[in-house]
Amino acid sequence: MLDDLMSGNDFWKALTDAIVATGTDDHVDRLIDMIGTVVPQDLITVTRYSATRKPEFVKHRRYSDDMVSRYLDTYYVFDPFYAYWRRERRAGIVPLNSLADDEAKRGRYIAEFLAQSEICDEVGILLEDGDDWCLGIFLDRSTKMFREAEIDSLSERFPVFAALHELDTATRAPSYLRTSAPTAPGAAPVNAAQASADLWPELSARERELIDLILKGHPNATIAAKLVIALGTVKNHRARIYEKLDITTERELFLQLFQRQGS
Repeated sequence: MLDDLMSGNDFWKALTDAIVATGTDDHVDRLIDMIGTVVPQDLITVTRYSATRKPEFVKHRRYSDDMVSRYLDTYYVFDPFYAYWRRERRAGIVPLNSLADDEAKRGRYIAEFLAQSEICDEVGILLEDGDDWCLGIFLDRSTKMFREAEIDSLSERFPVFAALHELDTATRAPSYLRTSAPTAPGAAPVNAAQASADLWPELSARERELIDLILKGHPNATIAAKLVIALGTVKNHRARIYEKLDITTERELFLQLFQRQGS
């Protein structure tokens, strides 16, 4: 009971500090402080995801700079949270185990990247961050899993996290946000329509139209509705695009976008 009371006091003090920091360069740090009082964690990382661009690493606490470089160089394409944001574009509390099916558990993000990072469990707090971006604050543990009650505690407080970040982004342009001159590794802005025309001249006009929607994160059903075509036609177009580009998955499509853009 005393521990719960002290934890609650820590949260309210951190909330007060976070409110004061809204609209300043301390906003993300005070937001991290507040979120960190809700459940214990061993380290915290902060990443920005876009439906059409490479992730940006914002900051971390008690993490390895070397692993940050490995993530940006190699592992981001296997990141299930990145895939979730591109697919769903939905803010909220997202535990790793809600994304980790058997294939993901054997995949390179969990089996290699998290293992090398000495992380056994992770939960993401995804906050709307303008355009097709989100700010992801990740709580990580090295030795024990997050309990359902802890996830519930984060979910109960999520409206507070979201409101503070929305207020901050509405009142200023934070220093970590992308500008016309990107500051984070691999953060060059991408116009999806222009990218598809310039980078994939082998595609037809219709295929480029469809790939623009894929790059914006739209699922097949939405693409069919936007182009006023049958769902099966979208799947056929997608299959031909993949064949022309010699790829088999949407992840490879995004990877090819980043590779061609940088060449």
